Amino acid sequence: MTQSDSYITIENTGEGVFKEKGSKFLSFAFHIESEDEADEIRKKFKKKYYDATHVVYAFRLGALGDRFRAADDGEPSGSSGLPVLNTIKSKNITDVIVLVVRYFGGTKLGIPGLIDAYSQAADLALENAEKTEKFVTEQLRVETSYSNMNFVMRIIKEKNLQILETGGAEKFMVTLAVRKSLVAEVEKEFNKNGKITI
Repeated sequence: MTQSDSYITIENTGEGVFKEKGSKFLSFAFHIESEDEADEIRKKFKKKYYDATHVVYAFRLGALGDRFRAADDGEPSGSSGLPVLNTIKSKNITDVIVLVVRYFGGTKLGIPGLIDAYSQAADLALENAEKTEKFVTEQLRVETSYSNMNFVMRIIKEKNLQILETGGAEKFMVTLAVRKSLVAEVEKEFNKNGKITI
């Protein structure tokens, strides 16, 4: 399997409401950058929905989605947090937290019913969030004389590279964010002009 340098995340907040046998499941999806951020959101929700029966959550982080956590918050083990996490994984989304707030409606759903309800609620929140593709980038620092600046800027424009910073008194310096899969190709372009240091 070739490792991709792109991944899908969400841009805005997604929300959903799912009802089953009187129980109400409110779901929310947020973009996150760290576990600390996930914890902050979780604490805020526990406080805001203090009267809810359960506040279940799952998050997934990293370009490969290899950092994740799920919690059942008092629901039977594996009946809620894991289905939420599996829904996130099935949509191949990362850098996201999904919370599902349950208000118990008086009828027990059983484990299969809970798995289904939490999955559907999570799915609604993610469906209602705007997806965006992001890329794993590497930083390249290019250094050359000011007479070569136009050559460098042309490549930056052609390859649609992101400039992080520019500077330099004696020499023209620019730091770029380059998509991982394009690094070799971009370096090759710059190296066509031998007076450039990368």
